[in-house]
Amino acid sequence: MRSYDGLPYHLKSAFLYLCIFPEDHRIRWGRLVRRWIAEGYSRDMHGMTAEELGRSHFNELLDRSMILPGEGVNYYSGQIKSCQLHDIIHEICISKAREENLVFTLEEGVCLSSTQGAIRHLVIGSNWKRDKYVLESMLDLSHVRSLTVFGEWRPFFISDKMRFLQVLDLEDTRGLRDHHLDQIGQLRHLMYLSLRGCMNIFCLPDSLGNLRHLQTLDVRGTHIFELPATIAKLRRLQHLRTTYLMKITGNVEGEDDIFDKLTTLVRKFCLLLLYTPPLLLRPQVLDAGLNMHDIINVLRLAMLCLAETGYFWNDLVYGVEVPRGIGKLKALYTLGVVNVARSKGKAILKELKELTQLRKLRVVGMPRKDSKEFWCAIASHNQLGSPSVRSDKNALLDDSLGQALSPPSCLESLKLCGRLVRVTSWIHQLQNLCKLTLEYSMLQQDDAIQALGVLPNLAVLRLKQRSVYMKQLLFRGSSFPSLVVLELFGVRWLEWVLFGEEAMPRLELLQVDQCRELKKVYGLPVLTSLREIRRGGQDYFEMIELKDGVRMQVAEHLKHVRVTRF
Repeated sequence: MRSYDGLPYHLKSAFLYLCIFPEDHRIRWGRLVRRWIAEGYSRDMHGMTAEELGRSHFNELLDRSMILPGEGVNYYSGQIKSCQLHDIIHEICISKAREENLVFTLEEGVCLSSTQGAIRHLVIGSNWKRDKYVLESMLDLSHVRSLTVFGEWRPFFISDKMRFLQVLDLEDTRGLRDHHLDQIGQLRHLMYLSLRGCMNIFCLPDSLGNLRHLQTLDVRGTHIFELPATIAKLRRLQHLRTTYLMKITGNVEGEDDIFDKLTTLVRKFCLLLLYTPPLLLRPQVLDAGLNMHDIINVLRLAMLCLAETGYFWNDLVYGVEVPRGIGKLKALYTLGVVNVARSKGKAILKELKELTQLRKLRVVGMPRKDSKEFWCAIASHNQLGSPSVRSDKNALLDDSLGQALSPPSCLESLKLCGRLVRVTSWIHQLQNLCKLTLEYSMLQQDDAIQALGVLPNLAVLRLKQRSVYMKQLLFRGSSFPSLVVLELFGVRWLEWVLFGEEAMPRLELLQVDQCRELKKVYGLPVLTSLREIRRGGQDYFEMIELKDGVRMQVAEHLKHVRVTRF
């Protein structure tokens, strides 16, 4: 109790807010901080942004041991990605929050008589019996500012009385359907909306455009493949996060029955309209809570998958289609994942030029013919720190880059998935780059690797599938002076790796996985700062360890180094 009493006033409110989450729940710092911002616990002040101040609150609670670090620590920066509450601290948090009537949780065995007056933060626990009468008749919902749902969703959870709702967090809620969101536009004070992990959601309603105060919209882990045109009205939106990769595998409840029939019907498309009505009335579909609107959205995604991949079942769809007008959202800090090929190509890229406040940008489906337009669009974005670009069908990404045109020099992180042919002409301009991830780059010349090696601040290098098209990978002496993490994942054709004298003097983590042709690794003893070698769990790596002498090098020269599986 003393630890709580000793907290500054501003941290007490932020701390009590944590009892919204169940015991042992892993709380991502980004989710927590953006909720704090929406609720007013963190705002721009003293030269700090609201997010920076929120991160400061988070770190201070960690330092005071009020929260415990969860799984996942950034190996390079040391930043904690999530937190948990100790059982005892969680009980203190709940007790204090009840005293102040701050948070009320509907759960099994809850005493409704303990509620005194209006509720500010309402939580629906996974074990509550979902009693409509209790929610609508026995609770004062007129002052509810946040609604958080764990477990099964019911349409009556959102009440007309919640006129001042600012946070609606439905992350990983089960049973939520497209038509349940039709009236979302009535929550006009909403600032934070998360549907993350709600796999049954395929489309957002047009009424979303009424949420003029919305700051965060997180729909990662859904099947949303396009955004409504009305999203262009959300001029205060700062963070728009969508699903990177949707795999159409029948994970959606009721979807299997639809696609089983559709497989046959697509071959005879003219019969689709004839057979669709009885298909929609099948018990498996009705029991899953799907209405006509929901099923049409499922079919639209199937047809999109068919158009883009040639298949509409058990295949992959990347990113979302964004409407024209996205350039009006000038408050955006985070945007992604935008499918350029599906979003009118050059027209959308021109609108990206207007989003000068962007810090993070993620695009996929970049055709070669539009790559120059993209690099021109972001060239003057001097606050952009972390872009990610995936080409369309492994097209060239950098044939327009060189001395006259390059990515913004302020970049700290860059992810590129697509062929690169001019790395030596532009990479040297990224003097602030700390993290670089390459995939399908097909680098074929040693000078490209050496060009990466002279970047003074590069701390994390991830070479993924087909990033390198060489049998030998040589890291020369004095190269990569600041590198802390090196990952080799799925690098085909690579047979041996050599670390030259004085190369990577700060390397702490070497991670290797699915490099099936790799037979030799030389020069590990020169990595004087190495602390850990992580390897995949495949049996073939055991052969690599024995044949290459990796284990011998560690035993003789690097006894302090851990060799672990992941």
